[in-house]
Amino acid sequence: MASSSNQGNLHNSCNRYSDLQVDSTANNNDFTVECARDDEVENFIEGFDDSFSSSSGLWIPKVDDNKVKPYSGQIFRDIETCFKFYAEYGRQGGFDIRKSSQKVRDGIVVYKYFVCSKGGNHETSMSKESDSNSDLSLVSSTAGVDVRRRRRTVTKKCQCEAKVQLKYGGFNQYIISCFVEGHNHPLASTSGKQFLRINRTISSLQRRFILDAAKSNIGAHRAHSLYKSIAGSYTDIGATATDFQNWVRDIKLYIGKHDADMLLQKFQNKRETSDAGFSYEYETDSDGHLTRLFWADIPGRQSYEVFGDVVSFDATYRTNKYGMVFVPFIGVDNHWKSVTFASALLNHEDSTNFTWVCEMFLKVFQQAPKCIITDQCPAMKVAINKIFPNSIHRYCMWHIMQKFTAKVGPVFCAESGFMEKLNKFVWSSHLTISEFEQGWNSVLDEFGLSEHVWLNEMYLMRESWIPAFFRDKPMGALLRTTSRSESSNFFFNHFVQRGDTLSEFYICYESAIEKQIYENKKLNDGDRCIPKTITEKEIEKEAAQLYTRTMFYKVQKQIKASCFHISLAGQPIVADGVSTYIVRDKTYDEKYFEVQFSFLTNNVDCSCKLFTRVGYLCRHCFYCLGLWGVERIPHQYLCSRWMRNAEDRFCKSKFSDVMESTNVQNIRDMSKKIYW
Repeated sequence: MASSSNQGNLHNSCNRYSDLQVDSTANNNDFTVECARDDEVENFIEGFDDSFSSSSGLWIPKVDDNKVKPYSGQIFRDIETCFKFYAEYGRQGGFDIRKSSQKVRDGIVVYKYFVCSKGGNHETSMSKESDSNSDLSLVSSTAGVDVRRRRRTVTKKCQCEAKVQLKYGGFNQYIISCFVEGHNHPLASTSGKQFLRINRTISSLQRRFILDAAKSNIGAHRAHSLYKSIAGSYTDIGATATDFQNWVRDIKLYIGKHDADMLLQKFQNKRETSDAGFSYEYETDSDGHLTRLFWADIPGRQSYEVFGDVVSFDATYRTNKYGMVFVPFIGVDNHWKSVTFASALLNHEDSTNFTWVCEMFLKVFQQAPKCIITDQCPAMKVAINKIFPNSIHRYCMWHIMQKFTAKVGPVFCAESGFMEKLNKFVWSSHLTISEFEQGWNSVLDEFGLSEHVWLNEMYLMRESWIPAFFRDKPMGALLRTTSRSESSNFFFNHFVQRGDTLSEFYICYESAIEKQIYENKKLNDGDRCIPKTITEKEIEKEAAQLYTRTMFYKVQKQIKASCFHISLAGQPIVADGVSTYIVRDKTYDEKYFEVQFSFLTNNVDCSCKLFTRVGYLCRHCFYCLGLWGVERIPHQYLCSRWMRNAEDRFCKSKFSDVMESTNVQNIRDMSKKIYW
């Protein structure tokens, strides 16, 4: 058999031997043509390719073991066994085969033909102009007439007559009645055999690898490159990148219209194996198409019980091939990281769909969040007011502030100093309502914008987005924008693609949630180490033992500021066991704050309302506790949501998903062993 380099030399040399020798005369345009003799060409080819037979002018396959070579009269128990036998012969010999025609009598196949894949004729490029599925494209000619042009392609068919004819011999036996061995085309070289279709198969391991890669948003082409690193070389893979891509295509076709049914069946299995810990609800239209889907897994339900006081609700991210809206419900965990409570897929962004998803949320979690933050979507507002009437509905500040440039003017906002002055009153959490209103009006008067229509509209709805109106709301300052939801959308975008089916989407979604849970466990493990303190105060040492590391650094910042930036302004006023202090804070332009402390109950309250807004004490409270020699944080000010291992310690709902976890772990262990 010829190598690839020999075949190249063979091709060039054949061209040289068959070149036309032209002899022209000066008086006319007649040409004299001489061709190389056929026997010289055949002798030349035979010197390059040992499978070529000069006597027959055909290529004869060479195999390592003659036992795999068919012969006339050979008997097989069935057709499929013969096909596999002939395929193995082709694999070793360097050619592909395919099943051809057959003859049937009384329901029994009496004749069956297996032929070389290059057998048969190739249709001309314009033989099926009327075929709408052909690769023809319309192009405009210079005459203005549309002309059909076919994409440049090659054909493998060259009327090769190599074949095996199988005849039914009775008694459930088939006999080779005719075997044509020679081929009229070169056979695959040693290096080229890996590209034969018979040698390109995707194993179960490779299929598992492609699916695992898809969970991390790695496509089939990149998965092929990664698998090469595992296998050692492209030759050892046994399949091309196109084969990987075609397998993914076939999976999508297999899922087809059963996509939603497969996903709902998966949800049903998860519910049954998790002791009802996994919950889902869905609705379909009159045609049976999935229109709404809501689900909440066990980690999400347990997280909501501890961290569900504030929820970000955003519906701006569209994913999957059906264009459904992905709606994650996001909160903040004890490490100040985003946590996903539940998710939904909706076919439309309207009040009916949002009302339904809020109803399902309340049905599953049995308790409404204290505060919900969304953008200025009117449909969301209708749904939240209807389903969560007692919850605080807050608009995203960032979305509103982004509109200032368009509404007021980009040049004016950038150069006039208007935004710098207004931001001091809009974003500050330490201003009272009256201080904000005075500041807003003074800035608008200064720049002559008191009659601006859009600014007046924003001022009328100030109670829904200005921090000053949320100072006394529990966890009212925990979220001021929907950036948690948007960052989560960005996070999920690393795992899913817009062309994914529902089944593919959920597989990638599970992978994203697994990473979120893994990062949480990693942070929990990091809390075993106690961070260093920067003061000698016992109250700081206790805080280092109680809070997660992230939250401790926030509390530590307040303790440090109480030592260096707070001073007492005048003598305290004592009445009914309560001492009232007026303290000055250098950090906020010498602003004064009022702190009340009860030495009988250790109750402490500050006018900055930091504990109410975010759940940990402010610098002003720590200063006054220091004046009274309090060395431990009063227990009523230890918010459980910020403590170490908060979910394990304070979550009362326990669900069992042992069966599902065991199955998943078994699959992972098997994959590790096979991969490596």
